[in-house]
Amino acid sequence: MTRHIVRGLTLIELLIVITLIAVLSALATENYLLAVTRAKVARTLTDHRTLATAIEAYTVDHNSPPRMAHKRYGSAEFDIIAGQPVAGVMSKVLSTPTAYITEAFLIDPFMVTYKKAPLDERMYTYQVLDIYAAWNPDSKFWPSAREFYGAWRIGGVGPDQAFDHLFVNSAQLPYDPTNGVISMGNIWTSQRGAGGLPPIPDLLAEH
Repeated sequence: MTRHIVRGLTLIELLIVITLIAVLSALATENYLLAVTRAKVARTLTDHRTLATAIEAYTVDHNSPPRMAHKRYGSAEFDIIAGQPVAGVMSKVLSTPTAYITEAFLIDPFMVTYKKAPLDERMYTYQVLDIYAAWNPDSKFWPSAREFYGAWRIGGVGPDQAFDHLFVNSAQLPYDPTNGVISMGNIWTSQRGAGGLPPIPDLLAEH
């Protein structure tokens, strides 16, 4: 009879195998997270394009961009969504009574899981820049923003999930994937298009 000798792994070999599995798992997890982030960026840009098309169609019909929902107006009909007062987001005029878009209240994909945050912090920012300029007549920022962006702009928080970045006017910092898929900056789309660095110091300086 032939004897078969079964040899087990030594402790060192076992540790090597475990280390390799851990390294491969970490690489797979990182690649997965990067893929998820890229997908959310793509979704944000798609949502912005959809909103931009609807905003421009509304603007053609009404000779002005659609109204913001903003608690500063104090109108419950437009400025309270799901029972919450909101500020600086799209109002229902884009979907009611004429449906330029099916749903105007779009949630930023990077904020979907932040269910305890105020609703307007989870939605895309929408600003009619002439209105902000009128509300802040002594500001140098809003006229510069109006000149750069056009009549309106839409913003998403981007992969860092933060609207502000701890320096003056940091919300104007545009997300740039060439700085890393997960990097600082907000995703902005405006009447004059998407992307592009804002003029410095006009939009990044104190106002």
